[in-house]
Amino acid sequence: KSMSAFERLKEAGLTDYEALVYLKLVLDGPSSAKEISESSGVPHTRVYDVLEALELKGWVEMGQGRPMRFKAKPPSEVINVIRMEHQNRLGRIEEVFLNDLQSIYDARSVEGSEIWFVRSVTGITNRIRTLAQSFKKELCIVMGNLDMTIYSGLLDMLSNLDQKRSKSVKILASQDAFNALKDLSSQSVMIKVGMNVIPFNVILSDKGEVVFHLVVGLDQPPEKRKNLAVYISDKSLAKVIYDYIDLLWRVAS
Repeated sequence: KSMSAFERLKEAGLTDYEALVYLKLVLDGPSSAKEISESSGVPHTRVYDVLEALELKGWVEMGQGRPMRFKAKPPSEVINVIRMEHQNRLGRIEEVFLNDLQSIYDARSVEGSEIWFVRSVTGITNRIRTLAQSFKKELCIVMGNLDMTIYSGLLDMLSNLDQKRSKSVKILASQDAFNALKDLSSQSVMIKVGMNVIPFNVILSDKGEVVFHLVVGLDQPPEKRKNLAVYISDKSLAKVIYDYIDLLWRVAS
């Protein structure tokens, strides 16, 4: 158990010496620097530096008297310290990613077109979710084949769409898909049955990004079917696709 705890302490960010000293104090109770060095194997010339580092991290308390004795803080308190450190670290990382790296990424994305092929169900689901989460004004969807393993998350987002915000969703669906989606209809989500909707899907975000989702082998059992999605980020091409969808929308029932 001690070896397992030693490895977990290192995962929490302690050095080998720090983990050994904290374990020694948990197992043996308050101890002097000499006792800690002898019991843990940490060189006496290093033990004070290690104890000071643990005290700064909030893992160890320093007592009064001579010789000075050191005490491990309760593991239940230390785990709160670890949790707070991780939250602070995540906050700093998140700030860099969202405030710095994302703006660089967005600026680079604007420079040209992108085309990506996605074949995994997880990858397709995540790409569609990203479009649904990030669109600013309008999301256009052509739904010819509704697979709930991929689209359940999208439907949840649409059902919880803030009606007060100036966002609109248009769904042009096959009859089967319409029957499954009609309860989503609201002030922000409009659904029509398309006369010429073929069994593939298109998700278009703000006339800039589009995902084509096709299922190969619709005549096969579900376990033999294969998914393929094509993600395109190109405003001129997306505009053409939008105009085509808009034409189908205007003649749909």
